[in-house]
Amino acid sequence: MRTRRWSRVLLATAVVTGTLGVVQLAGSAGADDWAFSGSVVAKRAHIGEDGSASKDDATQTRVDVKVSAVENLRGRQSVRVAWSGAHPTGGVVLDPTSAEAKDQEYPVVVLQCRGVDTTGAVPRGQSRLGPETCWTQSAPERYFASSSQTPPWRVDAYASAADRAPSVGAPDPLPEACSRLSKPITARWLPLLAIDGETYYGGPDPGVGCASTAPEASDTTDVGLPSNTVYGATAKDGTGQAEFAVWTRSENATLGCSASVRCALVVVPIAGLSCDAWGNNLRAPQLQANGTPLTSTQKSNADATCRRTGAYAPGETRDSTKSSDQAVRGAYWWSASNWRNRVTVPLSFAPTGDACSATGAGDAVEIGGSVVLNELTASWRPAFCADDSLFAFSHVQQADFFALDQVDSGTLPAAFASTARGTEFSRPVVPAPVTVGGFAIAFAIDDASKNRQETLKLNARLVAKLVTQSYPVTTWLRSGRDDLADNPLNMSVDPEFRALNPGLKSDTDLSSAGALQLLSERADLTAALTAWIDADPEARAWLDGSADPWGMRVNDQYKAKRLSSIDGFLLDTFEAPDWYKTANKCYGNSPSPYLNLVANPQANLSAITINLQYASSAVLTACNFLTEDPIGSLPLRKEGRQAIGNRFVLGLVTLSSAQRYNLRTADLQTASTVPDGATFTDASGRTFVHGDTAALKAAAAGLKADPETKVWSFDYSTLQTDDGKQAYPGALPVYLAAPTTGLTDANAQDLAKLLCYAVDPERGAKQGTANGTLPAGYLALTDSNGLGAQRAYTLNAVSAIRNQTKSVPALDAKTLSYDSVCSFRTAATPTPTTGAPSDPPATAKVPDAPTAAPAPVAPLAAPDVPVKKAAPVDVATAVSEEVTLTSGQHSRLGSIGAPLLLVLALAAGLAGSVLRLSPEQLDTFSRRVRSGARSITRGRRP
Repeated sequence: MRTRRWSRVLLATAVVTGTLGVVQLAGSAGADDWAFSGSVVAKRAHIGEDGSASKDDATQTRVDVKVSAVENLRGRQSVRVAWSGAHPTGGVVLDPTSAEAKDQEYPVVVLQCRGVDTTGAVPRGQSRLGPETCWTQSAPERYFASSSQTPPWRVDAYASAADRAPSVGAPDPLPEACSRLSKPITARWLPLLAIDGETYYGGPDPGVGCASTAPEASDTTDVGLPSNTVYGATAKDGTGQAEFAVWTRSENATLGCSASVRCALVVVPIAGLSCDAWGNNLRAPQLQANGTPLTSTQKSNADATCRRTGAYAPGETRDSTKSSDQAVRGAYWWSASNWRNRVTVPLSFAPTGDACSATGAGDAVEIGGSVVLNELTASWRPAFCADDSLFAFSHVQQADFFALDQVDSGTLPAAFASTARGTEFSRPVVPAPVTVGGFAIAFAIDDASKNRQETLKLNARLVAKLVTQSYPVTTWLRSGRDDLADNPLNMSVDPEFRALNPGLKSDTDLSSAGALQLLSERADLTAALTAWIDADPEARAWLDGSADPWGMRVNDQYKAKRLSSIDGFLLDTFEAPDWYKTANKCYGNSPSPYLNLVANPQANLSAITINLQYASSAVLTACNFLTEDPIGSLPLRKEGRQAIGNRFVLGLVTLSSAQRYNLRTADLQTASTVPDGATFTDASGRTFVHGDTAALKAAAAGLKADPETKVWSFDYSTLQTDDGKQAYPGALPVYLAAPTTGLTDANAQDLAKLLCYAVDPERGAKQGTANGTLPAGYLALTDSNGLGAQRAYTLNAVSAIRNQTKSVPALDAKTLSYDSVCSFRTAATPTPTTGAPSDPPATAKVPDAPTAAPAPVAPLAAPDVPVKKAAPVDVATAVSEEVTLTSGQHSRLGSIGAPLLLVLALAAGLAGSVLRLSPEQLDTFSRRVRSGARSITRGRRP
């Protein structure tokens, strides 16, 4: 009977553990795609006069934190930070990155800090993470003066005696400039420790030289670009999220984060200071004022002030007439009470292109052209220069037509481009496909409730209105123009835009809603945008002079023109009248066509992405009264960063940069069944496509090669078909243009290696975040992506470039294998031929990996530049064992838990089944097991 009972126990155990294992596996498979998740029990507990902690005054809440990306990060990359379980925020301000946001009650503070968060030994060459290594940008965030003897930070229950003195953190000796300023009764300085050992104190008035600030810091809270410190607001349900832009040493040399310098993202949910006004946690000395102990009344008042729970209700916006309670402000994130509740998220950064100079890689091969490949070359360059079998190269971003001209003249050995050269090359140049990227229209727009809009629909006609300067922007300009007289002032009030995007705010004063931020030169990005517009039936009819259904017409300067063939976008010549020149002194000093200032194209793609990342208007019509030149003229300036709740900025970027900087991008229209000329009130009858991987793959089917130039481009007519309407119209193939004659042998071999790398399924054709892989926003040349024909042609191009055949492979040339052309142990490679091929033609699908028996091939490249992964850190609290942080900790059982449970279930089930055997059956089973074991043993004897 006892055996039977044990049998039932073991079988039950098998069922339970097996179920748990399956549930854990299922849960893991269905988990959100977050790179980090952690939690902390944030506590606030006060100590009474008798030294005991009152249960009534103790609060705690579990705060869960998730972060979207923590490895292989790049400068200014945006990561998502989300949390739940936090205390709702009161006194909410619109901009969580502004210095005034520090005065919100119960925000969740997100910071970037240098160092390793541990109480143990810090690895050699690294810093110990602490509040002094965390970045904040403005002086008011690092200096706290008070006219009270007992500001809340002085009665922090978890602060040391030294940190509860009347003055903490001040430079010693105090600079003379500081001593001349009025001296507060109490002051708390929070010095910033730079990576080079410099200490920046900031202080009460950095503007008068009282104490130095970091070069990237600001003396005031008014800065052009915001800090990446976020004082995030938590909703009434305890949830919140923020976008956090991580910085490398390129963006912030004082912080100094890099692939070799460890940094972390630190999340501090503000729960409020724990109070000890009577100093019961202090053995000596007691709190003093002017050298004498505080009176009982002072302590009682300090205790009451410190225990405050907020002057604002959860979700209430800030009122300039009402002050928030200091004890629960985000400004005190560094206090011991709040700092102990932190969640620390170790970050790792991908080596950047400057790693090439450190490797002594020698002269780099210079390749000009396509801005579309910015993120790709940023990923590949460090891997290339770190591998002796490859080579160092640089990518000079420029208009592709200019780069192709330089290739023809011999100034550049090769160029990246998407469009064919306007005239024939003077020597054979092969266009070898590298990848498929694309353009995107990014937006930073707020809805009528002042929340950030997450989706947007745009058709080609709306984009054409922006590009052609057809929004008059101001009433005085519209009244002076017959061609613009019936047009809405800007896109936000355009009935067509509002029909496709209901619920957005309308504002006739939004000049930035009258233009699309574009590059100042006609790069491949703008060429693809205008080709899509020209090919769209609705947009084409409007450009040719037909009014839209609500009566808006094209600017006469663009009427009947093909946008893809004009030299620039600043065709309007209308200047402001004299009265405006008088009113706007800056404009009066240097008048120019007004709508050109509204458009104000940008010099490079980086400027547009920054503007969209921070919702900055590029409209160049504001007057800068703060600057005067010697003769008294005033310059125009950009409108700059827009206030949250009133944002409306659009810009042309690449799909890859939108992915890196977490920009919102519009869904673009591909097809419409709405009758021509009919008004509409919603998006019914129209198909809109987002620029994701699936839509790019659908677009791959619409790529066609020109038989003359051998250049692939997207056929926009396919958008009108049932299958084609799901294709993303912003798809943009990019090729490497390289001569097949006249190159040095070294350049020919290097460019061939680059192309072989691009089609290698384990390196350049492998999607990933690590250096050397293909970043998000691109399609690899693989058969599964529908790009087998392009891959085949690239392999033929490799042979033509390596052998300098003085010819360009035909589209129907015999397909060469990867092994035959990408083995760089031999100089000679097969040469493609024309005519009837014996292998599948270039237009047929080819396998991503070689199918023939592989010949010995030298490795293309070594692994990426090694980056030491941050080890799990044991984060201890500033006080006792009352709280346990999960920052940086990862359970090993989490990775083996499910398999372990399943193994235990199998063992328990087997044991339980055996125990259910009768004594005779058990004896027979035992004899068979022993016999089998002896047979195995005899079989293994020599």
